[in-house]
Parts: sequence; C-alpha cells; structure tokens
Amino acid sequence: MEPQTIEITVNGKAAFIPEDQNIEALLDHLGVQPDRIAVELDRHIVGKRDWAATAIRNGAEIEIVEFVGGG
Repeated sequence: MEPQTIEITVNGKAAFIPEDQNIEALLDHLGVQPDRIAVELDRHIVGKRDWAATAIRNGAEIEIVEFVGGG
C-alpha cells in the first residue's frame, strides 16, 4: 500500500508531502536546517519546542523564514 500524500503550501508554492507529518519531519523532508529559522503554520508562529507535536493537515499554509545576520 502506497503512503498517502497531502497538498500543502510552503512559502507560497504548492507541495505534496506524506500525510501524518509534523513540522519537524517536514523540515527534514525539505532538507531545511532547523537552526535560525521560524515556522508559521496557518498564520500562527509555532515555537521550535512544539514542532514535533504539531501535525500538518491537508491544505495547511506554511511559511519558513530564515534569519540572516549582517549589518
């Protein structure tokens, strides 16, 4: 049986991911390093300590923002 996928939006672009993923798994799936980023799920910022416990549902809108240093 093939794993089911869901459609979400990541930084304004459609993406298909395996269902039953949390934010932590999504970042790993996308190859995003978790250092120095913020994650917004459906217009609510999700704290890093909650990533593993926050499920991603079909139709979710996710924004991943990377902090960049400089002056």
